[in-house]
Amino acid sequence: MSFEPGPATPQPFSAGVYLQSQLDVIEWLPPAAAERLRLLRQRAADAHRLIPEFETVREASTRKIEAANELKRLTDHPQDFGFNLKPDDPRVKSAIKHLEKMTADLKRLTELREVRTAAWHAASAAKAAVESWLRDGKPHGTTLEEVETEPPKLNKGEDVLSGIESLRRRVRELRADLHRIASAPYPSAFCKQRMREQIEALAQRGTPSVSRLVELDGPVDLQTQSLTSEVHAERRSLAFTETADALALVAWLHRDALIAALDREISTEADDKAALSHEARQKAEAEARGDLLAIERAETALVWRAMDERLPVEHRPDCNPLAILGCQLVTVPRTNGSPRSSPMHAWDVRR
Repeated sequence: MSFEPGPATPQPFSAGVYLQSQLDVIEWLPPAAAERLRLLRQRAADAHRLIPEFETVREASTRKIEAANELKRLTDHPQDFGFNLKPDDPRVKSAIKHLEKMTADLKRLTELREVRTAAWHAASAAKAAVESWLRDGKPHGTTLEEVETEPPKLNKGEDVLSGIESLRRRVRELRADLHRIASAPYPSAFCKQRMREQIEALAQRGTPSVSRLVELDGPVDLQTQSLTSEVHAERRSLAFTETADALALVAWLHRDALIAALDREISTEADDKAALSHEARQKAEAEARGDLLAIERAETALVWRAMDERLPVEHRPDCNPLAILGCQLVTVPRTNGSPRSSPMHAWDVRR
């Protein structure tokens, strides 16, 4: 058997499919929003550069260890290969002073690294959240447009930082409102109606058929249900069976008693004073979310202002990206009815 030599300049393998390269999310933004994201990135990069390098800290730790070993060598007994010098010896005093200095230097570097690493994490959190939302959270079929808002006004005697904290307190209040809305029970009348619909459907499903008995002297046909179970043996498998639908039969037989009993349970459990219907829930949530976005827009405007004034503040990582970027979502009408593929994974199919 013989082999033919390959080409001198082989071409890269191609399956004939081109994958769209992953674009930088900043390219999806209007100019002002793109500039804000650049500022976030630059702020995070600047904070990272201020962190003492690991090698610098390691060298300081090594110098401290060497200073401790030198002091130990001066004071150890000769049998431990030391010089057995007294504490008042000038060389011992000098070694102690040197060790204290190396220890203080290492502590200073370690604390500085911790503080500046925390500052870098704080500066990076909002940037990471915005970029993640742009990649994976932005609704499909929408685009971002810049939105103009009125600059927030500070209250009397309030500076920028206290104004930011005041707005953040309001954000926490609105989020508590959203939690209360989501946790509100449903009205008892609605629950009773839904219960009746469920029991009626169950009773209808369990109604026996006497047609074969009347017409053919056959049996009464009770409604059945199919059951599936997993069999745990040497080889796992599925088992299928069909059995009488006892629950549906009971609902058919004792429909009124079952509804009355569930009525009493709902009345006991319900809290109509705190309850919200679907419509009231949607309206209250929409109002709270609208107020929340408006407050967060004012908050981020003050944060950008504080950053310009070099004040110690960062955007909250859980702040709405639309507020940080100064944008709003706009639905883009489809040009045709063809299905679209996932962004950044394949080309859109066009007819």
